[in-house]
Amino acid sequence: MKLLARLAAATLAAGALALPAIPATAAHPAATATHCSVVWFDLGNTLVDTKVAGKMTWMADAQRHLRQLRAVGVPVGLITNVPPEWGATDAERAAATKAYVDGQWAEADPFPWAQFGDRILTPRTKAESKPALALFERGKSAASPCRSFYEGETPAEITAAEQAGLIGYLTGQPDQPAFIPLWRVLFPTKP
Repeated sequence: MKLLARLAAATLAAGALALPAIPATAAHPAATATHCSVVWFDLGNTLVDTKVAGKMTWMADAQRHLRQLRAVGVPVGLITNVPPEWGATDAERAAATKAYVDGQWAEADPFPWAQFGDRILTPRTKAESKPALALFERGKSAASPCRSFYEGETPAEITAAEQAGLIGYLTGQPDQPAFIPLWRVLFPTKP
C-alpha cells in the first residue's frame, strides 16, 4: 500500500513539473488565483526540531516536503513568532531569526533560507504574535491572488490561520501524512 502511495505521489509530482508556470500578475488575477499556491510554515517544531537545546535539526520529512514544493515551483514562506525586539523591520527580524537558527543548526547542509526569499513574517509587536490573526492576514495578503496554506504543529495557530482565510494543515499527526500532501497544494478543494 505504501508503495502505491509513493508511486502515485511521484507520478503527480512529475505531471506537475510538466505544467507551465503561471506568474502571479495583476494582468491575469482571475487565472492565477486558480493556478497558484503559496505555502507558509511555522518554523520551530514544524520544519525545525528545537527540542534539544542548542542543536536544531530537521523535523521528520520536512526537508523532503520543502524539496517537493521547490521541484514543482510552489513558493514557501515562514510565519514565525520571534521577539519583536529582534529588529525594527521584518527584514531585521528575519536576519536575526536566520542568525539564531544558523547558530544552533546541527545538520550537515545549511538551512535553505534562499527558498523562502523575503517571505519571512514575524510579529512587529507582542500583540501580533501567533495565534493572533495579524501575521496570517499579512501572509494571505502577500500571497494574493494565490491561495495560501499554513502548516504548523499548534491547533490554535491552524484555527487562526483558517479564520484569516488560509487553508490550514496540522503537522505531525499520527493518523495523516506529516505534511500536507502535494496534490492538495496543487489541486486544492477549497477556494
